[in-house]
Amino acid sequence: MDSDVKEKMKQHKTIRVIRGCPCFKVFGDEKLCVNDDSILELDVMEMDPSFFNLHTTKESLEKEKADKGNLCYLCIYSNYPDNRVYCISQGWNLRIHGKDVRADELEDAMQFLSTTDKSASAELCSDCLYKFLLTLGESFTDIMSETEKMEEIKKYVDEFSIMIAIKLSETDDQMGAIGQLEDKGEELDHVAIIQRYLIQLQDQQNEYVKIHERLEREDAPCWILDLIEERQKLARLEFQFYSQVLLLRSITDFHLVIKVLYFILETSSRILALNSDIHSKIPSEEFIEKSKYDGELAILLNYKSKGRAIEHNFGNILQILGRL
Repeated sequence: MDSDVKEKMKQHKTIRVIRGCPCFKVFGDEKLCVNDDSILELDVMEMDPSFFNLHTTKESLEKEKADKGNLCYLCIYSNYPDNRVYCISQGWNLRIHGKDVRADELEDAMQFLSTTDKSASAELCSDCLYKFLLTLGESFTDIMSETEKMEEIKKYVDEFSIMIAIKLSETDDQMGAIGQLEDKGEELDHVAIIQRYLIQLQDQQNEYVKIHERLEREDAPCWILDLIEERQKLARLEFQFYSQVLLLRSITDFHLVIKVLYFILETSSRILALNSDIHSKIPSEEFIEKSKYDGELAILLNYKSKGRAIEHNFGNILQILGRL
């Protein structure tokens, strides 16, 4: 069983309610349940997961089972003790292509969704959960062809990279916004958004070079110079990450996709490590005192928000794509 699942059991959290369901499908006007490769027409009464917050165990949540045999709440739950996933409204455990959906693999899917758009509809969440499980879930490695997996992986990288770029541009006081999260959709030009972010990253690198040169002339302490160098390097690594993401879009060979993903993971790891170092230095008393008399350094005091966003999102990238 996955270590994350074991950890949640230790914390006495035996269930987790999740919005959406990988077995929920929409075909035209019909809403269907395809659990265990059967087809059931549904009456959907979408429920928010918070409605079930008072329940802490599978036995307790089973009381919410619907009397009607085709009613769907569009909510499921992971049961950590048996590492299975269950439908709240009907009570059955979820199965796809003859295999049980595992709670630990669903947790990985939820981690991906937390990186993308949290306001997505339950219907969209359901489709994402299904595709994620089939693409990256260990239980379903033989279901999809390499070509199908490659296309889905590229979509995932495309999806969360654009979300991260938008979030980071919003939390960086030295940048202008490059888009809005609510604008995400088929019509959104991902390449144009990323290119706008790349331009700002390049400008940011150049700005830190100038700041470093000025501080050198002023005989600033080495630790200040090192911090500015690290901030410049972080912008360069972000630039490298998004350049790799754009490269991935144009590759059509599965094995080359995996190689580029390896480079993306390596860059993400370096971004995380550097971010942690920067984040630990900026709140120091020495830096706060120094920034009182230097407007360009004072801007860095607001790095906390961007630092947290980098830690969360790039940490997710490492865990999600690392499974490949």
